[in-house]
Amino acid sequence: MYLSLIIAFLLLLGIIAASIQNSMSLEFKFITWKLQISLTALIFYSSIVGAAIVALLTLPRLVSKYLKVRSLKREIIELKKEIVELKK
Repeated sequence: MYLSLIIAFLLLLGIIAASIQNSMSLEFKFITWKLQISLTALIFYSSIVGAAIVALLTLPRLVSKYLKVRSLKREIIELKKEIVELKK
């Protein structure tokens, strides 16, 4: 967990450094859209969109792990009750 946090922090530092050094304005064209935007803003928004996509893709795995842990905790409680009953 700490490794992924360190990697994310280093990537964030890289993005910040690149956006500070490249703050010029540019014309961004996408299909029929034309936007006049600074390179810093484009890098920032691209990073936000990428982070949101990663979060959405990892959400199902996190939910399934949460449900598994919850069911295992219930099973532990039931087994502890059974142990107490058997000791009596």
